[in-house]
Parts: sequence; structure tokens; C-alpha cells
Amino acid sequence: MAINETINKPKPVKIARKPIQKISVQEIVVRRRFVRTAADKIRLVSGLIMGKKPAVALEILQFTPKTAAKPLILALKSAISLAKDTFNSSDLIIKQVRVDEGPKLKRRRIIHRGRATSILKRMSHITVILREQPKGASSGS
Repeated sequence: MAINETINKPKPVKIARKPIQKISVQEIVVRRRFVRTAADKIRLVSGLIMGKKPAVALEILQFTPKTAAKPLILALKSAISLAKDTFNSSDLIIKQVRVDEGPKLKRRRIIHRGRATSILKRMSHITVILREQPKGASSGS
């Protein structure tokens, strides 16, 4: 058998795929970066506002007794002000609030016998995504 001879290879099977229907819905994306609060603390509060209308979410955050609510309030207010020009405020819902870890400031604390222990001052990045509520869907308030 010569090297140049073709070996009978099976032909690749073509799978008929359904075309993906893309719904053209604009979204407002706001990012607050390098927030000096740990991501875990902000995630606790961000779960309260997922799927709600921005006005309702703002009220919830203002009465939440956690310090981590403050950067979320700032990000949400920024998203609402951006959306005023394009959308009707009654049609908006919070699609997603994503809180990612940012860089860590590494510090040392002196302890007994000349040793040192590390202190991590954590930061986070907050992403708030607003979108129009689909027609006929119930409100999240």
C-alpha cells in the first residue's frame, strides 16, 4: 500500500440545526470597577434586586442595613439615568447583577516573635444589566 493512496475515511455527518432566533432587545450595561468591598458581601445584597424593576430595587437597597448596598445603589442610579433617554422607565427590569472579584491589596501585619501575617484588602467589579421587559410578562415587583 503506497503512502499516497487515500484511505476510506467516513464522511462527516451533517446535523440539521434550527436557526437561532435572535430577539433584538437593547440592554443598558453599567460597570463599577475597583469597589473597595469584598465580592461576597456585595453578592449577598445583589440577590435581593435580581429581576425587579429599578425603582423597586432602589427602595429595597436604600432600606438594606448593609454597607455593601451603597455601591449597588450608585451603579443602579447610573443605569437608570442612562436608560432615561432610550427607554420608558416603567418597562425596565434588572436582568442581571454580576459581582466579580477585583484585585487584592496585599498588606502585612506584624504579630508576635517577629513574624508577620498577610492581610488581603479585597476589591470587586459590579456589572448591572437593565433591559426592557418583554410584552405580556408579569412584573418582578
